[in-house]
Amino acid sequence: MDQKEHVHIISAGEDIHIAYPAIFRTLNTITRTYVLADSTCYENSSNPDIEKQRLTVRKAVEAVKEISASLSIPFSRETVFPPAYPSVRSILTKIHGEYPGARFTFDLSDGSKPLCMALFSFAPWLSGEVYSAFDEKTPRNVPLPERPVRSMMDNPNYQTILALLLRINPENPEAGTHNWVSREYIYKQLWSVYVPTRTKKAKPGDPTVPPVKYKNGRKPAAELTHGTLSTLMRTLEETGLVLERVSDDAKREKQYRITERGGITFRFYADPATNTLVRTMLQKQ
Repeated sequence: MDQKEHVHIISAGEDIHIAYPAIFRTLNTITRTYVLADSTCYENSSNPDIEKQRLTVRKAVEAVKEISASLSIPFSRETVFPPAYPSVRSILTKIHGEYPGARFTFDLSDGSKPLCMALFSFAPWLSGEVYSAFDEKTPRNVPLPERPVRSMMDNPNYQTILALLLRINPENPEAGTHNWVSREYIYKQLWSVYVPTRTKKAKPGDPTVPPVKYKNGRKPAAELTHGTLSTLMRTLEETGLVLERVSDDAKREKQYRITERGGITFRFYADPATNTLVRTMLQKQ
């Protein structure tokens, strides 16, 4: 059996070349190392003190690269541009897409506060383990809460609904500019790609039921009931992935829009094999 990928991610700072060898006492299965560095570390400064500090960080990053090479561990440096949050999100999305089944660990012993805070906030989305040396020489594990969203997203219908909301709302969710989408629109769009998640298992002696033939390749709408859709949307709202409101028009229909949490969930947990819509939206993220 091939060794499972173990991706180790480090926030760039002046002493990471010291913390990196120390982490191997605890994590001896690392197969790939990424160092995320602030873009300012690779910019020149007229202030000699600042320039000295930036040079120290650059040398530390190169030292980690050399250590990785000596251990035959692939090394990559990623540049984080301000603001750190969306930049880190994009980098981690790319890394997760390349190694979806990997074990992820983070060493946040050093680096700028915005960089470390961004990495810390995204670690749970990768089921990552966070380590930090604090004031000690050896990094220690930092406990993180469990996230039930990953198992929920095994249901392909949640992935499709989030993809629908992202497709209709191409704007930035962090800015709160997403439009509201009607419940009826979601129902009509989900109808043709809905995947029943509860199917009756055949028992010995049960009569063989011939496959249903759908007219013009379309399946009957009865497979997706309005009650089922209500359950799906309620779960998405309760987990903070979508927002719900009642429209102001005469019909008073429920409307939805995706949240930032919903967008991040889709980026990390959606499977491109679900359907064409999900795959297309993942390519746009």
